[in-house]
Order: sequence, then structure tokens, then C-alpha cells
Amino acid sequence: MARYDASRHSTFTYPNAPLPFPPARNHPLITSELRLASVVSTMDAARELATTQDYLLVSAETQSGGKGTRGRAWRSPPGNIYMTVGIHRRRLPAPRLALLPLELGLHLWEESASRVTEEARSGLKLKWPNDLLYQGRKTAGILVESFGDYLMAGFGINVAAAPEVTDGGAPAACLAEAGIPPGSREALVEGIYQRIRAAESDPESILLAWQAKVDWDRPVRLRDREGSPKVTAVSVNRHGHLLVRHGNGTEEWLVSEYLL
Repeated sequence: MARYDASRHSTFTYPNAPLPFPPARNHPLITSELRLASVVSTMDAARELATTQDYLLVSAETQSGGKGTRGRAWRSPPGNIYMTVGIHRRRLPAPRLALLPLELGLHLWEESASRVTEEARSGLKLKWPNDLLYQGRKTAGILVESFGDYLMAGFGINVAAAPEVTDGGAPAACLAEAGIPPGSREALVEGIYQRIRAAESDPESILLAWQAKVDWDRPVRLRDREGSPKVTAVSVNRHGHLLVRHGNGTEEWLVSEYLL
């Protein structure tokens, strides 16, 4: 199993450069939550809601125009989770910002694992940077985008149903297959949001916890490259980049890539 090796990568130090926003530790949280029956996209609704909040949440029962990685359509039938969490940059010191995609995946795994059956828990894994898999099939994905003073994290989580995948992406699963109780949707939304709000900036702990949730022996392919070449995941660094090894033995750091 691959491990995070602090001796191989640079240490967790960051320059004392001025922050673009004043520290937020000493003032109460400003938050907004919006729950909708239907929306074109929770990401779009969150952008409209964002003003000066520290954190904000928009969730909907259905979406008519949800998007995934590379602008691919995200099918959004009732019974699943569609939510966007906005985090103001004053809540994102440099160490947390660098690993935010991995951190979000951890919150997703931890909240989901706490609600499925004990027998099914070992089947939940993370795929870089933050896809949730159940028995090797995609159960949830997170899209992180920058919007003004915010980082917006859109979550699509298959709870009750696994929509058919028709665009060549990874096969789908849903948390109902892992024994999540019926009616858990709202509790799962709130649990993930609370975990994000309560998170501390601890890069080394995030990296160690994240790598423990990954199936390092699972083969992966680079979907958007010619021939979708197979690679082996090796390790992750303090920036959240993934080191992979190609079939010819060469290694490459991935910054933004869609893995199958």
C-alpha cells in the first residue's frame, strides 16, 4: 500500500506572506442555508446566495442542469443528494486551501461511513481526489470551483439510486446498496456541512487519513488522454497532487485529471 512519506516530499511550511483576508478565528460564524425542491444547479444558486458569509449551503431534491467534471452532465433524479457548500477564503489558510479537495473527500467518506452498515463500511473507498466508491463503483463526486472570494464545492451523492452511466464514465453505485437507512438524505447533507464548518487545518493528518481510505491496489486509467492509459497510483504530496507510474516505468505528478 502506498503511503504519504514526509521525508520524500517537502515539509509543511508556508511563507509568512500577508493573508488576502483577515484571520476569522475570533468572530462568530456567518452562515446561510437554503433548501430547495428543484433548481437548475445548486452551484449556480450558491453563487447567487454568496455575499459575506463564512460558509453557505444550498441543497435541492432535484437538479435540471447539474454538471460534473469537464462540464459533463450530472443526472439528478429524486432521492439523491445535490448540494453546494461555499467557503469564504478567510476560512481557508494556505495549508487548508492546498488540501481542500482531499479534505472534502474525507468528510464525505466519514459521514457516509458513519451511516452505512458495519459490514459495508470496508467497501467504501476514496479515489483521487475525492470520488467516493462503493465496491469499486462511483457513488459520489465533488466539483470544486472558485467564485470571487469563495471556493464552491458541489456534491453529487447517489443515496437512493445509481443513475445509468452513458458517457463512458465509471459504473455507478448508491449508498442504499451499502445499507444506509431510508430517509437519511437530510441528515447526510447536514452532517457533511457540519464537518466542513468544524474542520481544523492539519495538513499531515488530512494526508494520512486520506491515504488510508484509498484502494492503492485498484488500477486506474486517465480518461481524457488518448487510449485512456492505465497507471498505478504511488503517493500524494502536500499540495494534494497524485504521483502515478506509467506502464513504461516513468512517473508523473497529476494536478487535475479524471481517473477511471
